[in-house]
Amino acid sequence: MSSRAARARAVVGRAGNRRVHAILQRLVILWLVALLITGATAAWGLATVREHVETTRSTITPLVDATHEMQETLLRAQTAVRGYAVSQDVVFAQEYVRATSDLGDVRQRLETVAAGRLLQIQRMNQVVDRWLHLTRRPDSTSPRSVLDLRRSGAAMNEALAVLRGLSDDVVQMREESRSALRRSMSVANLALMTAALLSTMVILFALRRVDRLLAVPLLELESTVARQRDGEPDALADTSRGALEVVNLAKTFNAFTREACVVAQQRERTVAQLHELNRQKSMFVSTTNHELRTPLTSISGYVEMLQDGDYGQITPEQDRVLEVVQRNTRRLQLLIEDLLLINRLDQEQDEHAKNHRELDLAECVSRVMTNLVPQATNGQVSVTGEFTEPWLVLGDRDRLERAIINVVGNAVKFTPPGGTVTLTLTPTATGRGVRFRCEDTGMGIPANEIDSLFTSFTRASNAAAQQIPGTGLGLVIVRTIVEQHGGVVGLRSSEGEGTTVTVDLPLAPVQKKAAP
Repeated sequence: MSSRAARARAVVGRAGNRRVHAILQRLVILWLVALLITGATAAWGLATVREHVETTRSTITPLVDATHEMQETLLRAQTAVRGYAVSQDVVFAQEYVRATSDLGDVRQRLETVAAGRLLQIQRMNQVVDRWLHLTRRPDSTSPRSVLDLRRSGAAMNEALAVLRGLSDDVVQMREESRSALRRSMSVANLALMTAALLSTMVILFALRRVDRLLAVPLLELESTVARQRDGEPDALADTSRGALEVVNLAKTFNAFTREACVVAQQRERTVAQLHELNRQKSMFVSTTNHELRTPLTSISGYVEMLQDGDYGQITPEQDRVLEVVQRNTRRLQLLIEDLLLINRLDQEQDEHAKNHRELDLAECVSRVMTNLVPQATNGQVSVTGEFTEPWLVLGDRDRLERAIINVVGNAVKFTPPGGTVTLTLTPTATGRGVRFRCEDTGMGIPANEIDSLFTSFTRASNAAAQQIPGTGLGLVIVRTIVEQHGGVVGLRSSEGEGTTVTVDLPLAPVQKKAAP
């Protein structure tokens, strides 16, 4: 029963998880539908407003203008015909002819603009025709010389009355058009606001959908990664919701997490084994070196006794062989001492900082120069360096001096007779440290071998070719000691021209004096 329910949940989960492409496609469709609805509503509102505005522009406004012009033309004609009837002046007759001609044009325009919308126009035409019949000569455009003012005046009054009614109807049409325009604008605004609201709801729904299917699962995955970073290596991501790509990403992340846990457990076991092997190695090195030093000391002593003639006179050939034995004995002793030192440095890596004290690096370099005077004199090498001011650092004096001895000793050893070794102490580029610089004019190092010299038991090929003694551990010891003091070692060399070794160490913090 439980397996069937699990399969059902898996089916539902697969149905609910869609690809990001499908999700975005649906959201874009919803957004386009919202835009179409909003655009259609806006287009309908604009069309309605445009229709009312066009009606007002093409019909109502011309009707208002035509009725006003009709009224003015009638009054002009009435004034001209009366003036002519009283004075028989030709000027009035001419004015009458022009006014009645304009009257015909205005009537034609009014009928064209009205287009059958106003029934009063027919009544007005009848009254105007009656007035023209009373004021115009038969079969002529000129006014009558004898005019019945009472009847023509009554006809004109009737025409003006009809015209005022027509004007009132036009004004009413204009007001109705304005009211309809306001209603259309209100409806259009309401429709547009409704469409905008619907569009906003669609967009909010789409954003909520994106948030639920993409943003929230990704944030949860980010939180899971943060939990792992904060010390929960077995934290797993939620794979029950989200877009298909996000779910697959979470599943892949969980798979890697499980694999990482297995690898971490294996690493812990490997580290424990390595610690044990390192402990056993240290014990082996210490024991072996101790066991080797005693017979080597005995061998060295007997060789010296043989060379001194304590057991009888030896031949030159025997003396040469004994010299080779003595040289290799000293080389083996140096190798043992270096191995013991490296082993001790590895064992005390976490404890040596507790023994750091404030010391003067210039004093250490001066002592090293004094100790190496015999070696430099035998090799006819000049070692120069003047240190007039103290350079205070925190460290272990014996170890720092050992590192300086290795650097300067190598420079003296690899510099031919007549060469020089120059030692300087200067501030670093940041001003918060001191740089010890050892520059020699020795044989130099091949460019392709410089990077490998800090590897144990590695020596420059030109030094090995000239059979210059060495263990290949000197620079390894230097780098280990310097790095344990928070410093950096640098090496620059050119074969045949010389080598420059730099050691950068942080200066001791300045102690603030207590207030008196």
